[in-house]
Amino acid sequence: MIQISTSWLLLLPIMFGVGWMAARWDLRLENRMDERERMRQQRSTFKGLSLLLNEQPDQAIETLVKIAQLDPETVELHFSLGNLFRRRGETERAIKVHQHLANRDDLKPRDRDHAAYELGRDFLRAGLLDRAESSLNRVGEGKFAVPAKESLLEMYQVERDWKKAIIAATELESLQGKSHQTEIAQFHCELGQDALRRKDLAEAEQSIQRALQAVPNHARALILQGDYFMATERPAQAIEAWSVIANSHPAYMHLLADRWMLAHTELGKTDEGLDRLCELLKTQASGELLDITHKQLMKIRGPQAANVMLSEVIQHSPSLSALSKLAETRLAIEENGAHPERVIELQSILNILRQRTTSLARYTCGNCGFRARRFYWQCPGCNHWEAYSPRRSEGVAPSGPSM
Repeated sequence: MIQISTSWLLLLPIMFGVGWMAARWDLRLENRMDERERMRQQRSTFKGLSLLLNEQPDQAIETLVKIAQLDPETVELHFSLGNLFRRRGETERAIKVHQHLANRDDLKPRDRDHAAYELGRDFLRAGLLDRAESSLNRVGEGKFAVPAKESLLEMYQVERDWKKAIIAATELESLQGKSHQTEIAQFHCELGQDALRRKDLAEAEQSIQRALQAVPNHARALILQGDYFMATERPAQAIEAWSVIANSHPAYMHLLADRWMLAHTELGKTDEGLDRLCELLKTQASGELLDITHKQLMKIRGPQAANVMLSEVIQHSPSLSALSKLAETRLAIEENGAHPERVIELQSILNILRQRTTSLARYTCGNCGFRARRFYWQCPGCNHWEAYSPRRSEGVAPSGPSM
């Protein structure tokens, strides 16, 4: 049996105490070193901020990059500074900050995507669209994929690059799981309308068909389809396409009413076309459809027929537009009569009504309230598609923007 000396037993607590004190000393020393490192990083950060405030962005960015290499968490500081510069309108500074981040190889993929996205937004703000497109296309499939694709889609619409807009919207659908078929149909319609202007009928037909594939019975696509048939001297087929509008989207008939009458006239069916427009006024009795139908009635059947039609309209759908047209019609009747004082009275009434309808009649965007004298498929204010009501309002003008 091994005998342990009593003196060694007495040394054990002492040795334990010395070890414990040494460990505490090492810990305190390590804490002091960490504290010194934190202080050094804070001084570097303050130095970088000071350089930025003193209009020395290049040196500031170099300093902040060194901090980020030592402490990855300071990457968020870069993003905050870059976004601050962009909001302040200092786009060049924002680009420099985000460009340094985007070009670094030691960043995590998510941070690299974030940097590419923010850099793309900087280029958009600066109007450098080619560079914005390149940067936004570098964004991967993570958190920033959707906002990057949304920015690209917005940019392509500003550039009116409808083919790229279709691709971006299709990709965005797969990323979001949300339909963008309405916008895609409108992009195809833009291509079709441009092709009709250039008399490229093959491309026009293809674009219109693709719009109808995206959204069957799409109002604008059907209008353009009728235009295509008229361009290819097929008025009967144009009327067939436009009849779908009359049945399914009657509020849009004012956009094609003149062409509707032209197609019927070419087929010798002027009265049939005019009767259909008069029938539509029973439910669409305000705005431009009333104006066009009144003009056609005055030309084809005379003021007496127009007077009868307007009297009926005012009975079921009174409006300033209808009153104005009624005054105009009765003035035309009275001008050949024996009562000049009646002509003067009607002319005064007509002038007042025209002034009121001209100043108040507007199309209004249901998304942002932007008001305009003409109808737009895409709101000039907020860029939303199909946000305008096809019905022209005659109410008191709101305080929102207008054109």
